[in-house]
Amino acid sequence: MFAAYLLREHKSRLCEILSSSDTTIHHSINILFVHLWEEEPSLAALLLHSPDEAIKKLNEHLQAVQDEIQVQLSELETNPGRLQLLIDNCNSFKGKIHLRVYDLHFCTELNRHEFPKCEESSYLQISGTVTRISAVKLLRYKRDYICLKCKASATITAAYETKYRIIAPRRCSNENCNSTQMKEVDENQPLYCRDYQEIKIQDLTRLGSGVVPHSMWVTLEDDLADICKPGDSVTVCGIVKRRWGPPVKGKRVEVTLALQAHHVTINNIPDFGIGPRARRTNFESFWRTRREDELRGRDVILRSFSPEIHGLYLVKLAVAVVLAGGIGGGGVSGSQTRVQPHLLLVGDPGTGKSQLLRQAAKVIPRSVCTTGIGSTSAGLTVTAIMEDGEWQLEAGALVLSDGGICCIDEFHTMREHDRTSIHEAMEQQSISVAKASIVCKLNTRCSILAAANPQGPLDGSQTLSCNIALASPLLSRFDLILTLKDTVDEVRDARVADFILRRYGPKPDTAVAKEIWSLDTLKDYYLEIRKRRPCLTPKVTPILNAYYQYRRKRKFRNEARTTVRLLDSLVRLSKAHAKLMYRDEVNIVDAVMAIALLEASVVLDSPDVGTMFDPQIEFPEDPTEWYKRVEGIIFDKLHLDITQFADSVDIHECTTRLDTVDFECSENIAENSARIENKPRLRNEQHVQDESECQSTQGIVDHFAGRNDNTFAGPPGVFVQADANEVECNTTRNANMNIFAPLDDFDDQDLEF
Repeated sequence: MFAAYLLREHKSRLCEILSSSDTTIHHSINILFVHLWEEEPSLAALLLHSPDEAIKKLNEHLQAVQDEIQVQLSELETNPGRLQLLIDNCNSFKGKIHLRVYDLHFCTELNRHEFPKCEESSYLQISGTVTRISAVKLLRYKRDYICLKCKASATITAAYETKYRIIAPRRCSNENCNSTQMKEVDENQPLYCRDYQEIKIQDLTRLGSGVVPHSMWVTLEDDLADICKPGDSVTVCGIVKRRWGPPVKGKRVEVTLALQAHHVTINNIPDFGIGPRARRTNFESFWRTRREDELRGRDVILRSFSPEIHGLYLVKLAVAVVLAGGIGGGGVSGSQTRVQPHLLLVGDPGTGKSQLLRQAAKVIPRSVCTTGIGSTSAGLTVTAIMEDGEWQLEAGALVLSDGGICCIDEFHTMREHDRTSIHEAMEQQSISVAKASIVCKLNTRCSILAAANPQGPLDGSQTLSCNIALASPLLSRFDLILTLKDTVDEVRDARVADFILRRYGPKPDTAVAKEIWSLDTLKDYYLEIRKRRPCLTPKVTPILNAYYQYRRKRKFRNEARTTVRLLDSLVRLSKAHAKLMYRDEVNIVDAVMAIALLEASVVLDSPDVGTMFDPQIEFPEDPTEWYKRVEGIIFDKLHLDITQFADSVDIHECTTRLDTVDFECSENIAENSARIENKPRLRNEQHVQDESECQSTQGIVDHFAGRNDNTFAGPPGVFVQADANEVECNTTRNANMNIFAPLDDFDDQDLEF
């Protein structure tokens, strides 16, 4: 029955393996455990209780299927020449073929996120991160011996429990001989050798305060060897076994648990997977009800970041955007641009920097937290360790956080040499290793969130590099650098004190607490949005281009912060904000908010930046109104016509309304002009006045379209007032004002509009 399943589902793969002429290559057929349970329940149950015996029977089924396929191919083929070719290829029996069973996620007892402690001979599925790998070597697990007296041969197979140590036989296996003179047969037998590698995986899900992460050795054999590298997130299905080394006189034998891998899955997806459908539906309904006021919905997410910290509106927005991540693009030559943005928080002690970093590490599942004083270049990147006479690579913090974030607190305490070692990891998102004759490249596709203290109080007269004593090449790799000052402000200090004391009061603010998302909800949301791939729209590109040129021409500019990397940062932050807003397209709101964050990051270097971009501003009561003001300031700085962008707030609606008014006025003017042509005694100077009034009306329309100043004084009887928040048009119709004055013999009729 199970052989029929293999022929039905995996026949093409088996035919491909059989057609191969190389018999020394190992091949694998992967099947789901649930399919094995449906097709052969007894064999699935045997795999859970006696995995070694079950795997042996699975391979026997593969051998039987090979014979069946050879018979079917010979019966179906009618071409004699092709039949002989198939027979020549298929007759070479493939003994190095393995049937691997994987995916035990539906069984919670077998799918482990915590490593086993005392279980033996159990078939389990374990997830972890590769922290150390050994070199791939050729392992000889069988050896032939011959008796020098009776010439009887014996084959010794090494046991996994003894770390494949072959013990020579002491006596001849022939009962009539019992000779002790056994000699090893020095013949090159490749069938007795296999590829072998050991890796060490670490359980990062147990990281926390006062908790040391568990680790476990995993052995990879045959085609599984060299399948992963340090920093990879893997899911291993295998058999838990005990191992011990050779006995040494005077030392205790150490027995350890190891996992003999049977199947390995690499999970190097930056978004960590896809959440349940019900969870995704909840987020879709959340945004569906808030699309009319989406900025207020976004602020609900921002308030959920470290709700115990008061204010820091733009700082929390920056953290939320960086955690969402950007979208990389490949060039013509195949090179990849940096995907993940980086954030540096520079501020006085007690401004909440470390708390924000810890909150970010809790939201993203794959994250590593470290401090500058306890980090070295090897600890951040990769180190080479000598163990059991061979060199092994052990991953550092940046490699372990591949696909997540790396939080570095007290960044200013790192040595200059150690800070320089992470330049490649930050920009190229990889680390080139050339240590102990090991040359490789490891991925570091992670966002770096760093916090540093300035050298004394922040001095606005000095550059950012002088305030924090960091080199310009390192600063240019951070997309955002936000400064937090502990200034004396009576109003703000009173609000902060009231906010903190209210938490300990008898009546907490339940209305605000209901809107705050829980930590689990934030985790689920970021699992969902990190897999989105928003694209730039045509109307966003001119805004980003204009801001890049504006920063390049700025009077007060930092040369290290206004390179081409600034344009890449604009694209990354715009896409990340679109992902935060649960969209698949980057619109003008995302570009404006990315520019606002970059403006907030140059507050110290540019004294011309207004208070609207202060990183420590409080949450606005009306985020849409605050956005309108920010949008107006940015568009004025960039000298852009806001009417060219459809999703500018309320401008399109005002322009449509004024176009209607202009059309009606034009019709009245045309009608009056026709009547005037029929009256030859109409005074020319009044006609000139009519044209002047028409130009004034066009001026009103141009003003509401954003082509004039904020306040426009129209003709008599018309008053217009507009600001960045709201555009209002109040037109007073004066019945006594005669725009076209007729002669004495003309009918007494007032023409007005």
